[in-house]
Amino acid sequence: MTEELLVKTLLDARPRLIAATLAVLRDGHQAEDVFQEVMIKALRLRESFSDEAGLLAWCRVSMRNMGIDLVRRAGRLETILSEMALDAVAASLDEHEAASAKVAALRQCIAALPEESKRLLRMRYDEGRSGRDLAALLRRSEDAIYKALSRLHAALRKCAEERLQQIQEAQA
Repeated sequence: MTEELLVKTLLDARPRLIAATLAVLRDGHQAEDVFQEVMIKALRLRESFSDEAGLLAWCRVSMRNMGIDLVRRAGRLETILSEMALDAVAASLDEHEAASAKVAALRQCIAALPEESKRLLRMRYDEGRSGRDLAALLRRSEDAIYKALSRLHAALRKCAEERLQQIQEAQA
């Protein structure tokens, strides 16, 4: 893994990594210090990471363990969340990361749509217009509006799935 990719990946994931470490430390400054230490270690070990997912998994575990060590050294073991709670926080952050990738893929797909399709989506979802309102405004039948929206939904779903698949294949 290149130094540039490693740094970009970690800086992009910084808020999530620090949030998970805050669950252990409950101190933002210490969590930031742990992030910086782990980033330095990751830079030294960058040749051992084959992809971004492996790097991030290693960083999450390293930051969690460093946080637990800091709490132990400070004699504050009673403040550590249970292992199950820490796992739940990590799982939640992973879900957020996956959802963020889906949102990014969907935004790219929407951006690639023709202007008329984007306009229809804006009017329906941003402005909250009903199918009946759209039909009157666009001088089309209500059935035609719902069919157009249905086709757009299907096209966006397919596009987003393809983009996510490409990302997964690139990471593999």
